[in-house]
Amino acid sequence: MKYHFKNMSDFCTLIIAIKRTKALLVFFLFVPSITTIYAQSKIDSTKLQRPMSEIVKKQTEQAQKEWLKLWNEGPTKLTWNKIPLQEGDNAPDFELKNSSQETIKLSDLWSKEPVLLVFWRHTGCGCGFIRADSIRKSYDAITEKGVKIVMITQAEPERAAFYAEKQNLKGTILSDPNYEVYRAYGLLDGNGPQVLGTPDIDFSIGEKLQNDRIGTPRALVDNPWLLPGEFIIDTAGVVQFAYRYSYCNDIPEYWQLEVELGAVAIKELKS
Repeated sequence: MKYHFKNMSDFCTLIIAIKRTKALLVFFLFVPSITTIYAQSKIDSTKLQRPMSEIVKKQTEQAQKEWLKLWNEGPTKLTWNKIPLQEGDNAPDFELKNSSQETIKLSDLWSKEPVLLVFWRHTGCGCGFIRADSIRKSYDAITEKGVKIVMITQAEPERAAFYAEKQNLKGTILSDPNYEVYRAYGLLDGNGPQVLGTPDIDFSIGEKLQNDRIGTPRALVDNPWLLPGEFIIDTAGVVQFAYRYSYCNDIPEYWQLEVELGAVAIKELKS
């Protein structure tokens, strides 16, 4: 197709029109892509529905009932009735199931190498997500000191395995669904400010809170009040470091653990 221009002005007008058309075409093609990218960046991964096996689904449903029951009861164990486990004490020994349904004796773990024993919040708690991230980052540094990381969860073995996979957690994962080991290590319930960051607890919103999270990684399960803790145990089964969280995300700083782990590692080399 040929165009005939009466003058240069007509030619320039056509060129400008073509450029504007191209600019509009690029705009309409590009903006939807930007919108899509922006929308994707706004997706909260903690609220995404996630596929589960039937057994994990059933365990989660039961654990949600447990959470709501305990939520409505409120925290029940806020103080010790005897002196809790201290540094220098012998660590309580228990047999627990790992994520492969094998029975593991705690003393068999620390008899071979020192253990960093991490008691977890319930598996829907964001504080646990934060601790998982810090463990992923420091895992190699800790294990290179000759220390084994052992995590005790409130979940059954199948749920614990599901959680560990989703959080990309290494180390040994054990299950204490009856909170027996938690209590033996002197872990207490937190009150409203410690767990929720508020002085007032509106117990009436428990069911709504739970329904908002059903099917997501933040599903409210198990014990909503039980606070975590971390212990370093040497190969003689003696507690060398005891750290009980004062609030939900009261995670020990790595430098604290590094000093304690280093001291235990040096002691093991000399013995």
